[in-house]
Amino acid sequence: MSNALLFPGQGSQRVGMGKEVYEELFEARQILDRACEFLQYNLKQILFEGPEEILTDTVYAQPAIYVCSAMYLEKVKKAGICYRYVAGHSLGEYSALYASGAVSFLDGLSLVEKRGKAMGEENGRGCMAAVTGMTEEMLKPIVETEKDVVIANLNTETQITISGTESGICAVSKVLEAYEGVVVKRLAVSAAFHSPQMEQAAEKMKQVIEKTTLHTPSVYLVPNVTGVPTKDVEEIRRLLLLQITGQVRWKDSILAIKAAGVDGFYEVGSGRVLKRMNSLIVSEPKCFSV
Repeated sequence: MSNALLFPGQGSQRVGMGKEVYEELFEARQILDRACEFLQYNLKQILFEGPEEILTDTVYAQPAIYVCSAMYLEKVKKAGICYRYVAGHSLGEYSALYASGAVSFLDGLSLVEKRGKAMGEENGRGCMAAVTGMTEEMLKPIVETEKDVVIANLNTETQITISGTESGICAVSKVLEAYEGVVVKRLAVSAAFHSPQMEQAAEKMKQVIEKTTLHTPSVYLVPNVTGVPTKDVEEIRRLLLLQITGQVRWKDSILAIKAAGVDGFYEVGSGRVLKRMNSLIVSEPKCFSV
């Protein structure tokens, strides 16, 4: 069997996430306890009790989602699910990195903690919105009329995320109101991720990523920026940095994994966002939730 594990990113957080697997598996409890000790704050309380405004804050959301996915990965191991490909949506790429064996749990957590802080410094300076009902070809010329807005995530054929300044996103949203069947929804994030507004965050992460020990992964990692499976350590390192300001090519990633002949997709972590996306990208193989 050749399976793929998919890991959700920021926006998938919810108060109470991870509690079920924490109570079920000793290994999951160990992971969360290690994370709390490393971070030196009570991540367990934030995960299970909130408040939501803290869990949504980039600084806390990114470690929370990474740790939650690592806890659910223990359930994958217990179930004996073998996999040859891993991919993560935006922040989820770091969970995929850990699942591939390219980085240790604590090194991955350290990366995510620093990434959350670097990106969190941009809080309030931009926003993101999901545009449903329009293809990239249709949306691109509209977005290009606003210099401070870019296409950030190519999730499915007709579900795309735009990122930029508050005024720019408002202007694009206003234009899109005239298109029948097109829906624009603001995302529960606090900055303009995957856009040039993240250049300062990328600069801060450059040395951190360069100094982190990466190992050759035991399975194929599918980076967001290219959507092409790889085991090349230096390519993975380079693309991790580019991902902060670059596009998330999720549709291409899923199509590439399907083309490799996988038997099943498994979403590992909180929520069902990626499962729903997969159903819009490929009819087979099915995506299951862990």
